[in-house]
Parts: sequence; C-alpha cells; structure tokens
Amino acid sequence: MRWFRSQQDAPSLRPSTVVGGWLRAMLLNQGDLTKQLNTSLNHGKPGWNDDEPAVVGALCEIAVLEYFGVDYDVRAITSFVSQMRSQIHSVAPPEQLATEALIRSALGEADVATDDIKGGQKWVIQISVLTQVSLRLGWDEAAIDRRIVAAERVAFERGWNPPLAA
Repeated sequence: MRWFRSQQDAPSLRPSTVVGGWLRAMLLNQGDLTKQLNTSLNHGKPGWNDDEPAVVGALCEIAVLEYFGVDYDVRAITSFVSQMRSQIHSVAPPEQLATEALIRSALGEADVATDDIKGGQKWVIQISVLTQVSLRLGWDEAAIDRRIVAAERVAFERGWNPPLAA
C-alpha cells in the first residue's frame, strides 16, 4: 500500500511522537502504559491541542481505507458502526450518524458534514473506530507500528507539530 513501507523495508520503525506512543499502547491493549502516557498528552497539561489529534485522524484515515477500501458500500459503514456501538459497554458509545460521517469523510467523501462534531467527540469516535479496525484486521505489533509511523508522517506533512517523545 502507498502509505507505509513494507515490513521488510522497515522492520524496526516505532512511533516517534507522544501521541504515537499512546496510540501504540492503546491498540496493543497495554492498559497501564496507556494510562501513564495519557498524562503526557498535550505536553502533560490540561486542555487540548490540535497537533496530536491530527495523528489520530491520519491513522483513522489509513485504517478505514484499509478496512473498507476505495469501492466501499455505505451500508457496510452503517453496519460496522452499529456493530461497533453494540460492543461498547463501559462508556456511552459514539453517536451512529456522527461516526458514519467521520468514517465517510476519512474515506475522502467531500460532501460529508463533520463541522458540527466537536474535537473531543471526534477523538472518541476515531479511537473507537481504530480499536475496532485493528481488532477485525488482526493488526500485530509491527503492523500497528507501521501504520502509526505513517500517520505521524502524514500529520507532519500536513503542517501539524505533534510533540516528539523523549
């Protein structure tokens, strides 16, 4: 695929940003490390920045393109979101239509309205989608690393500046 190198070309690539490390821990289900790294997001300060969500958004684009492909059926997105929402029990699942809209936007549909979805809501939706896609496609550690590294590169190429890990 065009957005990441093959495993043979880059067997030891690892995420280089704080949010990339957090995503890695989260997708590998490393709960204690995820909690620890959570305190480092946004430079360890309360509040929000747009640089780290840019990596999450880019990774979501990569994931949904891999999962749905370019010739997707919108009904497949509706079904995916419904199934995903039915599996979330610890918190309120993200809203069906907002999730569908973000997935369709990530797949490149230009006429999808997502401006009314707040940043925090986008974050939750994208994390939920990423978790489901990685589980359904059976991403292993190397696959997760390659995709996060690609997402970091995309975010930097788009002009974002997510903090680098120490």
